[in-house]
Amino acid sequence: YYGHETTSKVCARYVSHLFGSPDIHPLPSPPTNTPNPRLEHFIAYALHRTRLHTSVTFAALYLLQRLKARFPAAQGSSGHRLFLSAFMIATKIFCDNAYRNKSWCIVGQGMFQLREINQMEREMCSYLEWELNIDPATLHSFE
Repeated sequence: YYGHETTSKVCARYVSHLFGSPDIHPLPSPPTNTPNPRLEHFIAYALHRTRLHTSVTFAALYLLQRLKARFPAAQGSSGHRLFLSAFMIATKIFCDNAYRNKSWCIVGQGMFQLREINQMEREMCSYLEWELNIDPATLHSFE
């Protein structure tokens, strides 16, 4: 867990509960040698690799909550995809020096190609109707 066991488990449970997504990312067809970690391990690696403040992590969860509020019936086939999309966007909102999308391929452990990362970001922003700002007081109470 790279020192992020509690946070990664909370995040994984939250995403799974909110969207009914499985702990394991669906296997690609045809199968590849890409790792397929459980969601909590995937999140722990992302937190370890990026070394971002926990506010960014909770902002990602808040964006996912906002997404669910907009689409209450939404179900997720991949918690990995949902978390990474929201985490990437939260980073770009809160950090002046955000990672490039190519770097998110590494954070995502090679599970997503650059074109998928780009598409995930566009879709998430579109689904949220580009309402990406989070009031600091709201984020604090959410945490």
